[in-house]
Amino acid sequence: MKNTVMILGLIGIMATSPLTTSSQAFAADRSQEYDSVSSFCRDRLVVIKKAYRLATIESQAGNHDRSLAVLESGLREADSRITPRYANTLTSKAIKRGLVLLENLKSTEGGRNKVRTLNNFLMNYFLFIEHVSNKLDIPYFSVNNNGFGKISEVNTQFETLFVNFAQAQVKMILSTMTMREGYGHEATIYPVGAPNLLFKALEVTTLAMANDLRDSIFATRHACTIQSLESLSSEIGDYIETKDAYADDFVAVQEFVGQTERLLGGSRYCGGRGGLEVREESRTQDAIKDSFSLLNGTTQQVRLNGGKQIKNIIISAEGIRGPAVFDVVVNGEVKGTVYVPDRDPSYFVTIKDYTNSIELVSRTGTALISRILVVTE
Repeated sequence: MKNTVMILGLIGIMATSPLTTSSQAFAADRSQEYDSVSSFCRDRLVVIKKAYRLATIESQAGNHDRSLAVLESGLREADSRITPRYANTLTSKAIKRGLVLLENLKSTEGGRNKVRTLNNFLMNYFLFIEHVSNKLDIPYFSVNNNGFGKISEVNTQFETLFVNFAQAQVKMILSTMTMREGYGHEATIYPVGAPNLLFKALEVTTLAMANDLRDSIFATRHACTIQSLESLSSEIGDYIETKDAYADDFVAVQEFVGQTERLLGGSRYCGGRGGLEVREESRTQDAIKDSFSLLNGTTQQVRLNGGKQIKNIIISAEGIRGPAVFDVVVNGEVKGTVYVPDRDPSYFVTIKDYTNSIELVSRTGTALISRILVVTE
């Protein structure tokens, strides 16, 4: 059966061989660590989600001042809950950077729609924090290493995602604070809200992106992009102060946004085509090496090589000497029940969960499991 499970930035192929005692101890440590990191991230997200929900109610009622106040309060509360143990998580980094960006935007002249612009920005930023927490910190952060995993493949994949994280902040500003009319080189770019707010947001985030890339193990590869981002941030800052470089704000928007988009897509000065993003490995992987029989009334655990955020799985199975029925269980929750006749193709089971193992629990009959494919987020 073919199983497609999509996991953002995750490694490995699952194995069915028994674990050694040391491997079991390591797995137990990682499981406890995962629970701890997961609890930290979800504690922050509870605050963020509550503020987002309340702010949405206020915003829909036209109370943009109150909505903004709720969002800011939620961001500050999330920041106050960050402890030294988790100071290096990207969730913490995103929260703190959001406060820095907000303070910069609040101190920038923004005109009559400033509150609504900031409110719109923060609501989108909260979604960004949630994405970072679920897709990077929970799968990757290691408390024991005070950072992100030692294993080379894990590190490389995390660094790939980290580069994308650096870009995502700037992309969020572009998608939230600009709009365009037309296509390609003929498109006209307009700021959402006052141009100064867009300029300040780009000044802060392009410099932050440069700093993130400098911290990456891929820093040498992106050296020219880092330099270009720093120059762009400085140029935007100078324009905010002097308004000298361009004829007016309209021209400045076209230039600054255009430069930013070119750097996000891969600078001609820095390695040509292909952009900053590094290709990830296939998101569809085999979970088992060999077929096995799930005997009547038994449970078979399929261990994954590291935790995975699984979207769904595809199981190839057939009943032996008659039909068989078994449950697919993840983290103690039944995700689906598979009914296997004597012969049948593949079964899709939706998982949408982070786990390091999958349990197949027989109800009746004996099933031959010939293949399990996982598709990661």
